[in-house]
Amino acid sequence: MKNLKAAFLVVILCFAQNLRSQNILSPQKVFSLYFDSFVKYDDDSLKELNSYLINFLGKENTHKMSLQESYDQKVDSFTHIFLSNLSAEVSSACKNEAHEYFKVLIGNFKNATCSIREIKTVSDEQVKGQEFSQVDYEVTFKVPSLPSQINMGDLKKIGPGEMKKYLIDMTNNLKKADKIVSTRQKFNLYQVKYGTDTYYWNGGPQEMTWKLNDFYFKNIN
Repeated sequence: MKNLKAAFLVVILCFAQNLRSQNILSPQKVFSLYFDSFVKYDDDSLKELNSYLINFLGKENTHKMSLQESYDQKVDSFTHIFLSNLSAEVSSACKNEAHEYFKVLIGNFKNATCSIREIKTVSDEQVKGQEFSQVDYEVTFKVPSLPSQINMGDLKKIGPGEMKKYLIDMTNNLKKADKIVSTRQKFNLYQVKYGTDTYYWNGGPQEMTWKLNDFYFKNIN
C-alpha cells in the first residue's frame, strides 16, 4: 500500500510539473498571441493567451470578449458612420454595398503578416528593478496600388446608382490589393518573475492596433 501511495504521489507531482512547464512561454510566443488576438481577431489565440495570463494575473485580469463579435461590430460601426453622411435615399439603397466594402477593408487589415526583428530586455526607468522585453517587429499589409478611377466629388450630391458603382469599384480594388506596405513598431512585454520562471504580459494591447490602424488607413488609396 505504501508503494502504491508513493507511486501515485510521483504521478501527481510529474503531472503538476508538466502542467506548470506548459504555462511557461517565450516572449516570442506571448507576443504572437497578442498580435493574433488583437490584430487578426483570432478567438483561439485569445483563449490561449487568457489561459496563460490567468496563471499570474488572475481570471479578473484576462480579456473577456469575443473577437469575432468585435470584428463584426467594427464593420457595422464603419458602415453606419459612412452611411450617416449620405442622404436617406442613397444610404438605404447602398447599405449592402457599403457593408461589403468595409468588411473587405477590415478583412485586409486582419490578414496582415508579422515578423519579429529583435527582442531585447530593457530596464524600466519608472520602476526600479523592473524590466520588460521590448519586441521590435515588422508588419506588412496588402493595399491597392491604384486609387479608384471614379471621382465622387460632393458625396451629398451623388445618386444611389453612382454610389453603388463607386462602392463596388472600391471593394473590387481592395480584393485585388497588390501593393505591399510595411511598418516597424515596438511592443513592450512586462516581466513577472516567480522563482526561476518569467512571465510576460501587456496591459494595453489596444495601443498595437491603434498604431497599425493609423498606418494602414493612411496607405489606402
